[in-house]
Amino acid sequence: RQVFGCAGRQLLSSTLGGGGMVSLSETIITSIQGLSSERDDWRSLEKALEDKAVQLGQNVGLIDNILLQLSPEQHAIGCVFVLHVKANNIPPAGVDQWDPMFVQQVKRVIMGGSTDQLHFVKRQVCDICRVFTEHCRTGGTSSSMLGVRVLVTAVEKVRDSPEHLTMIHADALQLALVAKMVKPVLCLLQQRVLHVSKDCMQPRDFLLYFYYGGMCFAAIKEMSKALDMFQLAFTMPAQSLNEIMVETYKKFVLVSLIVHGDVQTLPKYTANLVQRFNKNCCAEYNEIATACYTHEVTEVQSCVEKHKAVMQRDNNYGLAKQVLEAVYSRNIQRLTQTFVTLSLGDISEQVKLGDAAQAKKRVLDMIERNMIVATIDEQMGMVSFDTEPDKTSSQQLLLRLTAQIQTSMELNNKLRAVDEQMSTSAAYLGKISIQERQSRWGEATDFGNGDEMLVSDSEKPPGFNFGGGRSA
Repeated sequence: RQVFGCAGRQLLSSTLGGGGMVSLSETIITSIQGLSSERDDWRSLEKALEDKAVQLGQNVGLIDNILLQLSPEQHAIGCVFVLHVKANNIPPAGVDQWDPMFVQQVKRVIMGGSTDQLHFVKRQVCDICRVFTEHCRTGGTSSSMLGVRVLVTAVEKVRDSPEHLTMIHADALQLALVAKMVKPVLCLLQQRVLHVSKDCMQPRDFLLYFYYGGMCFAAIKEMSKALDMFQLAFTMPAQSLNEIMVETYKKFVLVSLIVHGDVQTLPKYTANLVQRFNKNCCAEYNEIATACYTHEVTEVQSCVEKHKAVMQRDNNYGLAKQVLEAVYSRNIQRLTQTFVTLSLGDISEQVKLGDAAQAKKRVLDMIERNMIVATIDEQMGMVSFDTEPDKTSSQQLLLRLTAQIQTSMELNNKLRAVDEQMSTSAAYLGKISIQERQSRWGEATDFGNGDEMLVSDSEKPPGFNFGGGRSA
């Protein structure tokens, strides 16, 4: 039933407008099949399907049959519009209530759909993926594992370039955490993000990408990268404090203690209201940080146990226990600055470990992770510390330094291009002039009056407070 050419489009237009010539499903299938082959017809197809969206929404039962008669490879635009109508009309996912057929239909369209056509309707694809994510989460671990692969493919097909961030990024990371399967989404996290797809992105999606990204890195013990992701989330420009930013800051404090032993100073560009509210909202976490400054294991352990209920409520108890483990390791590192050789028994006594066996196990683990340079004489039970790293790694360090220099040069060029673009932007210059005038004459500004309120629990994104697997 393929219809092509100008005469064909006129026939389809009269068919869509007539309403009584053929059934609704036949009309929609005919229009999709007739206007999908040529790129010049895609805009006409989009308008035709939008005109039928309300009517199709009142007859959702027809959608499954329509999708069976369409090929995602040839008719991806039509499949997406039909699925979009279904996503807007099916009951929301809830406990023991999800639509496995919808999940399979989305998988079929995303995995087999034409990249060009899916990119043409990327806004609808993003909306579908958000509903798809909720149904996969409700369906359990197996459906979440399936959903991760589908969403990663969706990102690759709808983004304008690998450096563009879409709302699907956060959905893919969320399902990866639910499924405890982080490896498939590392390709998204390791890619530099320099642009945001504005047509289907909200600030919430930006926050969730860095929040979930930090949790994914924490799950695979990449704590330094997790720290960077968390910092990017709560230091973004803000006129009011979001609950996601509060939860992010809590994890930032714990991960910062794991990596550095203290809470890193916030950048100067961090919004004042964020710094002010975080001190009030995260008192328990700040108390743990204060305990870490003493380097006393018993003090930190007592503080973690004191706030155990709060940590478990926030799904951060696992990270809090890792803070305690980091105190042990850091205290051993401090010994390397004082002693050249030390017995395992003395290490156990000074670091407050149980016995020499535990000290040996921890020292071996730190050597394997390149945290210290040392050798153990098992016969004598002595540990010899060395402050100089292995010389054989100098070539690797040179290669790493060269790669970092190259990356810095690329980022510098991109930053220069953005600066030049902003310097000639009429909208940006107009906004700056208004701010300068308001500051000069004491006029009211648009940046809030300090009375901003936290969003309520009902505004939290579904499932955003995951523990992030074993690391949380």
